[in-house]
Amino acid sequence: MDLRSGKTIAILAGGALVIGLAGGLIGFLLRQPALDEALNRADLAERKLAAAEATAPAEATSSVEPATPPAKAGTPAVSTAEDGKHFAYIKKVVDKDGGTHVTVDYAEMLTGKAAADAAAAAGEESPPPNDYFIRNTNPKLREFPADTSIKVTLTSTSEGVKPEGYNVPFGDFENIFNGVTAGPDLSRQPFWITIKNGTITIIAEQFLP
Repeated sequence: MDLRSGKTIAILAGGALVIGLAGGLIGFLLRQPALDEALNRADLAERKLAAAEATAPAEATSSVEPATPPAKAGTPAVSTAEDGKHFAYIKKVVDKDGGTHVTVDYAEMLTGKAAADAAAAAGEESPPPNDYFIRNTNPKLREFPADTSIKVTLTSTSEGVKPEGYNVPFGDFENIFNGVTAGPDLSRQPFWITIKNGTITIIAEQFLP
């Protein structure tokens, strides 16, 4: 290659470089407004999102205990301390405070050796007749509301007893107990009562031979 050819190639290459740079600069200048607009839109959207997050209410997390609503004024606390099945004598059945309340006296019905030992300790015949002994050494009385929708199981009748038992509505039981209607003297009879959530839900008379 001669010197003139080399100069010609160099001039051509330089011209192409200048043309390429000029084209790139022109293209950049033409794209710049669109790029600026896109950046401005992104910035505006980001600011709107930040503002929305700042004003939105915070969501509760699993680590935060939900607030317990306060109890209504005048609503008594429910005690479950006596929940369970108890052997007892019924002392009172009264309507008050918008419901019916039953007063009971807990006792113990013992059989076998326990009955014999308890009878001997009380100075009674031991072993006791019919192999049972009712021990009642604690005079404390307890009062509970009763579920008046239940049926009460009785074994006592005006004529004697029905060992297999029979059911009466709670209202009839209350009337018999309080002497409003004719019936057996239930105040002397032992019962099994079941208490659930502080309320008497089952009342069943214990048959005594």
